[in-house]
Amino acid sequence: MIKIVKGDEPEELKRLRETAENQGLNPKEAYELLNADRRLKKKIKRALVKEQGGLCAYCMCRIPRDDVEVGIAPITIEHYIPRNPEDGRDVGQGLDYNNLLAVCNGNRAAKRSRNENDLTCDAHRKNTEFIKVNPCVPETLNTIFYFLDGKIDATDADVKKDLTETLNLNCTTAPLIKERKAVLDELIDELSVLELDELVLYCDKILENLKNEQDVKTPYVGILLWYLKSIVEYN
Repeated sequence: MIKIVKGDEPEELKRLRETAENQGLNPKEAYELLNADRRLKKKIKRALVKEQGGLCAYCMCRIPRDDVEVGIAPITIEHYIPRNPEDGRDVGQGLDYNNLLAVCNGNRAAKRSRNENDLTCDAHRKNTEFIKVNPCVPETLNTIFYFLDGKIDATDADVKKDLTETLNLNCTTAPLIKERKAVLDELIDELSVLELDELVLYCDKILENLKNEQDVKTPYVGILLWYLKSIVEYN
């Protein structure tokens, strides 16, 4: 998970909120206005995907994935504060653009052929609220680290629970661990030909390039940033 900088919300979403308010609609009825406007939902998805550099807000895979089964939504509009939280509260989160994220298919499969432990991201999270981690609040991401085998972790116990239990980002039946390891192994192979005096400068250069990616970010960039930063800081 990496920092997401929210952009400007579509003007049509602002107008939809105003319409819902003027009509005195309750939160469920207000959200149905959005569900009924397929063009606006597509526009919101495009805006979210663009500001996230084409990556899932949680696992950082490229969205849409190229292995999504027919009948499964390739990209979902996710609510950081659940639209239907367990305590039933509503603070306007359903139509609040700053509360919206774009996420992958969560390893969903057609015909319910996967169980709960096979799911990731929003598919596994459902309406569980996060304890701390928030991709729009970079301070909550500072304790995240990785292992060379591709697993994600955090020194902060609350963040670790959010990542590994709520989002199930170390799911062994999903491709996430394998794909994170693959991008890291590719980087390690690239660095293996460098002499020590070249290594730090080269890592620092790649690190800055990855940090500055905008429109199209590298899939699973989080594990690359972690590895490069560890080399630069250690040396």
